[in-house]
Amino acid sequence: MKSLRRELSFNFDWEFALTDQPEAPGAEVAFRPVQLPHDWSADYEVQPDAPSCGSGGYARTGIGWYRKDFDWDAPAGRQVSLLFDGVYMNCDLWVNGKHAAHHVYGYTSFEVKLTSLLRKGKNEILLRVDNSHQPNSRWYSGSGITRGVTWMEHGPAHLPLWGVCVRSTVRENRAEVEILTDVANPERTEGLELIAAITDPKGRPAAEARVRAASAVSQTLRQTLSVPNPTLWDLDCPALYLAEVRLIRDDEILDCRRVPFGIRTISFTAENGFALNGRKQILKGVCLHHDGGGVGAAVPPAVWKRRLEKLKDMGCNALRCSHNPPDPALLCLADEMGFAVMDEAFDEWRHMKGKEFGSNTHESRGYSEWFDSCWQEDVRAMILRDRNHPSIVMWSAGNEIGEQITGDGPEILKEIVGLCHALDPTRPVTAACDQVKAEPKAASEEFLQGMDLVGVNYADRWRGRTETFWMEEKTEHPEWKLLGTEDIAVNGRRGDYRLETEESVWGRTPYYARMLKAEKLWKFIRTRPFMIGSFMWTGIDYLGECFWPDKGSSAGVLDTCGFEKDGYWFYRSLWRQDVPTLFAAPYPDPEIYGRNQVIPVIVYTNAFRAELFLGEQSYGVKAFEFPAQGMTKHWAHFDRRQSPVTTNDLHLSWDVPCTGEPVTVVGYDEKDQIISRVELLPPMDAAYLTADPDRKEVAGDGEDVIQIEIALRDASGRIAAHADRTVCVTAENGVLLSLDNGDPADHTLCASPRRSTFHGRALAVIRPDRGAETVRIRAEAEGLPRADLTVPVVRNKTDGSDPED
Repeated sequence: MKSLRRELSFNFDWEFALTDQPEAPGAEVAFRPVQLPHDWSADYEVQPDAPSCGSGGYARTGIGWYRKDFDWDAPAGRQVSLLFDGVYMNCDLWVNGKHAAHHVYGYTSFEVKLTSLLRKGKNEILLRVDNSHQPNSRWYSGSGITRGVTWMEHGPAHLPLWGVCVRSTVRENRAEVEILTDVANPERTEGLELIAAITDPKGRPAAEARVRAASAVSQTLRQTLSVPNPTLWDLDCPALYLAEVRLIRDDEILDCRRVPFGIRTISFTAENGFALNGRKQILKGVCLHHDGGGVGAAVPPAVWKRRLEKLKDMGCNALRCSHNPPDPALLCLADEMGFAVMDEAFDEWRHMKGKEFGSNTHESRGYSEWFDSCWQEDVRAMILRDRNHPSIVMWSAGNEIGEQITGDGPEILKEIVGLCHALDPTRPVTAACDQVKAEPKAASEEFLQGMDLVGVNYADRWRGRTETFWMEEKTEHPEWKLLGTEDIAVNGRRGDYRLETEESVWGRTPYYARMLKAEKLWKFIRTRPFMIGSFMWTGIDYLGECFWPDKGSSAGVLDTCGFEKDGYWFYRSLWRQDVPTLFAAPYPDPEIYGRNQVIPVIVYTNAFRAELFLGEQSYGVKAFEFPAQGMTKHWAHFDRRQSPVTTNDLHLSWDVPCTGEPVTVVGYDEKDQIISRVELLPPMDAAYLTADPDRKEVAGDGEDVIQIEIALRDASGRIAAHADRTVCVTAENGVLLSLDNGDPADHTLCASPRRSTFHGRALAVIRPDRGAETVRIRAEAEGLPRADLTVPVVRNKTDGSDPED
């Protein structure tokens, strides 16, 4: 039996115009068709004098207008609203000429009720987005309706948006699931009942409860269901249950909400950090900004999925949403894939932060201008929307907030933490503080005492903390629960193996030293049981926070294409012990470094020991062991064979002359069996190119995308990293959304079909046309055989149609 509720994608058939007009544009303004989500900043080339400055990635901003015409048949008793998942920023909505909504924050979802403004037949929606007050962000924000929009219809008696809350407790072999459901009944209809049914991860009925509702205008009903022998949601096995809540009258379903959830327990202690389902876990986390590289801030879920799959393979188990509530699609993927999440509210409160990157000569703007009038609405939106996600294990009240060192900071924090606890008493609240023990003025102790988990950014910044990290806090406050909310990572440009690098604000270091601080950090966290974990800055390169000619930051272990950089293999060698990892770089090329010049060849591996060969000559066996094992049971007894340790570092390094011969590195296990091998060979010119899709088929909903990894390859099949050339990508029955290469200094327009590879690689993101059965893709480069592929399009039952279709 179908519910009266209807929810459809409202992303199609919009028009857009970029104009500085604060009032509704007239007929003289030319609108162009767009599909949502849409980021107009990604539609224009970056400019060194852009008002967004380097903080905003030199992107074009301004005032944009969106328009959509649609038919509605106005069935009796139907209530209609639109759910916007994110509009950046400061938007106003008109329906048939009447003002319907105003919303400031670009990262929180909001609902707009339309019923009284609609008419039968033709209707017009007009939405203004004002992102002209620049610079207003310390990173690339994007501009426009950057997240999806949903059309929602229901009857008078209904279950309001975000009105179902699912919580669980586990005792022995049973879970008690509490479901709190808001019921709206403006007509005071009698005879309403609420049925809550739980389905297990295999789709089998697990529990059901039924309760009668009063004829009140609004009420919250509580139901408790018992689930025997539950399958727990875990990082390794993210089992998801489904709660279906139906509002009925005389067996007619008036409304229905379906909420995926996980049964799990979380705990944080000052002695043993974080535990999930009673088992200690170290959060091996990454910070993530919200952009998707070449697609800007309008990121298709498939782009996030491919990126998260790579981070998962690296051994990452936690994500910090820096520094704002994320697209809900990201949280759904975290639930499905098994990531712990820190959901973060703000980057600034009342104190305005400077957006100084990129020779900023403008007065900084920001959320602080609206904080007092908006923060409660935005915190409520974040928590009510996201509280059912089992992946979320903590909330963050803010990042590097200026009030951590001011007198009013503790009181503001107290209000935010109090609201978080009132809306969700099951999770702790932290804040990412960068002024702990700082000079000349440090974060106040009262401020730090005001959070459940004490979050510290870059604990190793000040004086002797470069060696002791969080020990000063732990000694002074043994009761504190400590977390590295943001820490150093192994970053740098993909393929950058210069022996010396220029000075920069980031303190950029050469390839052979990039990992040293990260090694010290991991040693500390791994050997201190009280540490909850750490979030490195960052998991993926992002747009903004840069200096021209760069348009983005190279802080990630994946570049904007999602291609692995050296740091990726560093972490994989430490965080994944279940699969062999062996990575070596660079090749000692005499054409680059000079004949017989000696350079360091760096190796990241989890092999018991490794051996490097130059040609046929061995340059010796090297190994490290971490954590180093001690004796057990009796004197001189070790549980495992002792490794032939040659360093206390967490990487291996050989000094190798540039002779032009091949380099081979071999990894051995404890039984001296070869488990991995990598060869570094003299570079050759490109002989052909390949175009490999991330999946064998793509959904036909008009919103899914296929991602094509393009590579120049030499005659042996290796990536020709030193033979870059322009590639051209075209799609039949599809739209090229982005052709990226991961080079932060490449200013080619994102959607241009022509772009040079960067160290032999590029990534195309293509969205099939609605109704297409296949999408045909062609990649070409001058002088090379072209690559053609055809990707089937699978039609979904839900095709993303608009109300009038």
